Amino acid sequence: TESTPCTSRRASVTCFTQFWHDIPAMCRTVVVMKRTLAAFALVLAIGCSGDPTTSGGSDLFNEADVEFVQGMIPHHEDAIRMADMVTSSAVSAATADLVSDIRAAQEPEIAQMRGLLSQWGVEENPHAMHMMDDASMHGMMTQDDYRALESAVGVAFERMWLEMMIEHHEGAVQMSEVVLADGKHPVVRELATAIASVQRDEISRMTALLDKL
Repeated sequence: TESTPCTSRRASVTCFTQFWHDIPAMCRTVVVMKRTLAAFALVLAIGCSGDPTTSGGSDLFNEADVEFVQGMIPHHEDAIRMADMVTSSAVSAATADLVSDIRAAQEPEIAQMRGLLSQWGVEENPHAMHMMDDASMHGMMTQDDYRALESAVGVAFERMWLEMMIEHHEGAVQMSEVVLADGKHPVVRELATAIASVQRDEISRMTALLDKL
């Protein structure tokens, strides 16, 4: 009677010998499979996560992100201009410290937002805020506001400056809330969250300073 493979002793020896002969090929197959899976995993990871801080792909941002960045750059510059009007000798020490904090927070954010526009291939529009119908709702200073502030002195100047900066900060918080609702870029959302948090805290500080004047 003819034996099936590996059921007789002689066939078992033959199968065992063939098994050892095939091991190198089997190992090569396993290695190739592992490398293929590793490569696939790497491609999948890159495709799914990406690096939103360096990629300029248009799928990572939308119109709300661009509008926020375009508007917040001049909005921050407006705050810096207001900060430049304050001298430590003209206001209380607490207000002078606040001015330093505002400048320290917003100057780097301006650079960060300009970097985003560059990555996206979008040209900066320095008049973006002034082209908006509701620009006054975001607390942007008018030339009349600046003239009034320049004319004020002493406690009157400090009070006016604080009141105007509170309104200015409230505008930034509103802008941040809009992009958090409508935007999609992770870095923009992180920036908007930070701006809203910091400026809400500074509004509380300024409100307390006004109460002491």
